[in-house]
Amino acid sequence: MTAYSPGTVGDLNVIMSTLGTTTATLWPFHESTGEVIGAVGAGARLIPSETAAAGEALEDDFAPQQLPSGLYSYYFSNLEDQHLAIGADNANFHFDGDVAVSVGCWIQPQDVATVALLAVMDTAGAAEEWAFRIDSAGLLELELHDASASTKEVGVSNTAVVIGQWTFVVVTYDGTKTAPVVKFYQDGLIYSTTPSDTTETGAYVGMEDKSTPLTIGCSGVTALPTEEYTGRIAMPFVTGKELTAAEVLTLHKTMAPMVGLA
Repeated sequence: MTAYSPGTVGDLNVIMSTLGTTTATLWPFHESTGEVIGAVGAGARLIPSETAAAGEALEDDFAPQQLPSGLYSYYFSNLEDQHLAIGADNANFHFDGDVAVSVGCWIQPQDVATVALLAVMDTAGAAEEWAFRIDSAGLLELELHDASASTKEVGVSNTAVVIGQWTFVVVTYDGTKTAPVVKFYQDGLIYSTTPSDTTETGAYVGMEDKSTPLTIGCSGVTALPTEEYTGRIAMPFVTGKELTAAEVLTLHKTMAPMVGLA
């Protein structure tokens, strides 16, 4: 059982209130042992996976590190194919149609290769939907993919993340198909030169629900993970709303002491 620090339950309530009630899911990472990671909100439990196999023990493969809040961060290595996956389709993570979404987490990256933080993106299975990444230059990236047409819209931030440093990263998307408004935030501050400027490849129409499972720490699926992240992740979330700048700042101010930052 997780021994919370004083105030953690109240902080989690603030986080969930800020994320809203539209398919909002937070994975606090309560667990330091076992093969299942619980969720708060509308989403599904996560399964720790390694070397293309589901059901790996956290204590053996993800080096849980307790945070001041009593919650944990987990370590991911691309050398071991370590990632988290819900293991099955879940409607809460599909944003086809004119549906807004915001995705975020705390990261402590160990490299800046093209890696996925959270994704519903199975390229090998031609079942691509969306991916929140760090690109090869260390910039945050959101890809919105139209699987039927094999086209996409991609937004990119203007400031690289720092290797080895805990950073709170968030991307928001307003749900518009013809001219997507995508905004990137680091540590509560916006880092988008032109928030509405995405690059279209082909004639993008919109995302489609391809029944692809959500993954954290990679894209693809457990049997064939790709774009694998190396570093620590804490408190990832997905919510079906476009968070405002004020809401992102509230999340940062609430979460920063939870991971040990003033």
